[in-house]
Amino acid sequence: MDADGVVSSWDQGMERLTGLAADEAVGRILPLPLLGRTHPPLADFLRRKDEAGARKAFGLRSFLRFLADDQWVARGQMATADGKTLSVTELAWRQGEGGAVLETVFAVPSDLAVEEASGSALNSLKILAEHVPAGVALIQDGLLRMVNQTFCTMFGYTHPSELADKPASLLLVEGDRMRHRQMLETLDKNQKDSLSFRWTGIDKNGRKFWFEGRPAPIDWEGRPATLSVVMDITEFKQREELIEKKSQELRLENLRLKTSIDYRVRLGNIIGRSRKMQEVFESILRAAASDFGIVIYGETGTGKELVAKAVHELSPRNEAPFVAVNCGAIPEELFEAEFFGHRKGSFTGAHADKSGYLDQAKGGTLFLDEVSEISYSSQVKLLRALESGEYTAIGSPKSQQSDFRVVSATNRDLEGMARSGSFRQDLFYRIHVIPIFLPPLRERKEDIPFLVEFFLQDKLGSEKKMASYEMAKLLSYEWPGNVRELRNTLERYIAFGNLDFMPTGGDHSLVPADCLQATEESDLRTVLLRAEKQLIIRSLAKYNWNRSHTAAALGLPRKTLFRKMKKLGIAEGSSKD
Repeated sequence: MDADGVVSSWDQGMERLTGLAADEAVGRILPLPLLGRTHPPLADFLRRKDEAGARKAFGLRSFLRFLADDQWVARGQMATADGKTLSVTELAWRQGEGGAVLETVFAVPSDLAVEEASGSALNSLKILAEHVPAGVALIQDGLLRMVNQTFCTMFGYTHPSELADKPASLLLVEGDRMRHRQMLETLDKNQKDSLSFRWTGIDKNGRKFWFEGRPAPIDWEGRPATLSVVMDITEFKQREELIEKKSQELRLENLRLKTSIDYRVRLGNIIGRSRKMQEVFESILRAAASDFGIVIYGETGTGKELVAKAVHELSPRNEAPFVAVNCGAIPEELFEAEFFGHRKGSFTGAHADKSGYLDQAKGGTLFLDEVSEISYSSQVKLLRALESGEYTAIGSPKSQQSDFRVVSATNRDLEGMARSGSFRQDLFYRIHVIPIFLPPLRERKEDIPFLVEFFLQDKLGSEKKMASYEMAKLLSYEWPGNVRELRNTLERYIAFGNLDFMPTGGDHSLVPADCLQATEESDLRTVLLRAEKQLIIRSLAKYNWNRSHTAAALGLPRKTLFRKMKKLGIAEGSSKD
């Protein structure tokens, strides 16, 4: 029946049971009395959320709010069209968010009364569960205490006894076991919202399949337990994935059409006509048409954040936030506060509530720059949040959920780090679904004229034209700082009227030889810190303390330069000593 109590479907079984034809029932509110009783069917009570009325109509011992607020079961008597009286079980399910309710009626074996009289709650539940058109499992202490035959068949077993007291997690793929354990630990029997899950199961023969279900916390024999109903949704999932694949292909084609005018030279703020950059453009379009994790690889200054922004702006998430995080600038002790947020008073200095990066990126894209710099212990915390979709702000009693896409970037070999153990393999496989490799500028020098035109006119607003001999200089240079260094070189070109490249060694070295000479009191760390400090100060002085120019010349991200300056105590006007 629909939200107004009007019958929208009436099958042949109900016709035989009640003697009421479908054309007499559909489109009407069921008349009373019906089926030999004066109260409406269970579905009508569920539609009106009248639990008290259902308990009164069916009796306290006959009514069970079976799985959650939207799934009820009751037992009662029903008069059939031929005058017989049957004991029946009515199962009512709320369908979607529109308020419609579906009810199924089952004849109950006559021995149910005997089981109830014996006081065996488990046997009573078993009989009831066999009348549910789905798999039913009772889990306590992580073990399967009761399953029905449908559940057994779904997982390839012959009889419920084969699964008795077995760990429920063994029926799941390894990646879902932690999520299952977390669900059982956090399930609150007083919660009002109906939970659901969708996991990948493994049957007795090792076949993987998708199933969906709803867990409900209950008290069982005086102790907490979880009652779940599950359904095999493999065919639905396969159709869903096929639809998503076709949808991605359509989105990809649409993106190609939208960008076709500028496609040969430019995609967003990314410039490149070379074959390598055309491959990058294609990777960006394919990545934008999906919602999988991305890792962008490239040397410093190749434009990894620009690629991340292009993916975001071309994706269906483009109206939600793009949150960029420099992972290398976040100390390990502040990781949770920065990523998950904190509540006022949760620690010294927490004077107000602060949302974390995961919350800020809700619905959008979380860009993890320098992802390889996240400490090993912090990687565990990030992985847990990505896997479960839940995290808890420091000082908060409640967990939060946030849907976002993760795009990461690094200038290191992340796969090699995962193999060596310096980066968690499980986190690597979680974020590394679509890799995008950015070539260094020295490998695509044919793009330099287009980049020069773009920076001079579109970005720097200059009408200045570059002479052919000047362009030849740009083309002959190796660009260790890549596109970022090219831009900074062009900024100096506009300001001073000549091309000024970063010295690469010889007599132009920024590091004086004496700073590398250790004294008897010096250790290697002290010498290196002194050399690093002098190099940064000399470079800052060379570029009139312009931090952007200095960072590009040194081949560092600006935030990394700022962090090093703070660590080394460098302020404007600092002495080299």
